[in-house]
Amino acid sequence: MILKTLLTLSAGLTLLHAQTQKNSLGITMVTIKPGAFTMGSPDSEKGHQKDEKQREVTLTKPFSVASTEITQKQWFTLMGTTFEDLINKQRGPLGRGAKLSSTPSATGDEEPMCFVNWQDALDFCEALTKKEQADGSLPADKKYTLPSEAQWEYACRAGTSSVFGTGNTLTSKDANFYGKLPYGTTELGEYRKKTIPVASLPPNPWGLHDMHGNVYEWCLDWYEESPTTTTDPVGPDTGDSRIIRGGAWDRKSTSCRSAYRYSRDPNRRAHNIGFRIVLVTTQSEK
Repeated sequence: MILKTLLTLSAGLTLLHAQTQKNSLGITMVTIKPGAFTMGSPDSEKGHQKDEKQREVTLTKPFSVASTEITQKQWFTLMGTTFEDLINKQRGPLGRGAKLSSTPSATGDEEPMCFVNWQDALDFCEALTKKEQADGSLPADKKYTLPSEAQWEYACRAGTSSVFGTGNTLTSKDANFYGKLPYGTTELGEYRKKTIPVASLPPNPWGLHDMHGNVYEWCLDWYEESPTTTTDPVGPDTGDSRIIRGGAWDRKSTSCRSAYRYSRDPNRRAHNIGFRIVLVTTQSEK
């Protein structure tokens, strides 16, 4: 109990002592201290799903997380592949149905990258790790990877216990989603019908932008309906789908909640799925 209290207090002070550093691609990495938090949502929360059962989770190791989703410029600079390259690799229908476009909702240097599947996102992390270790800017015991689901929700909540990292309401002033269906308010907002440049809207208390909306974000974990691990959880060893979090520009507000869990086939590429990266001390992946 004492350790958990100290970890929670430490996490709550993160913003006051926030450490940020830009890497070789100009990505701002925000240091997140270890801490404990309540993962999931109460039954009474509007939009609550049965796979969001609450449990106390402790993260024992610090990590750094990108302040924004990876942008198209950052992807093209490091990986060199175009949207056409990625789309042409896709087999079967794109997105959830034939009505979805096979082109990005918006293009531009600061727009979030999309049409990346889970392995594409991990390849970006591995390429950036290799590049920075080769040029001496990254220690051998550090690497870029995708956040675990627990790391993602911890960073999204940013020390809060509210529905969103920004409070108990959500409008299009707070996030890029289907603003005609806001959360916790009758204030109808704008439905932009596309992504917007990263960091266009206010950050959460830990300085992280677009944790709600814009594009879904791939996480490291395989999906499991009823996770039980409480210390540094990383999901099961195998599965059929990988976790994506955060909602997207074309999703309703309940899908943008901090606790909302969703998953897709790791081979899926779609114009509403992207990713952000974390920097961790070297550890095995599942």
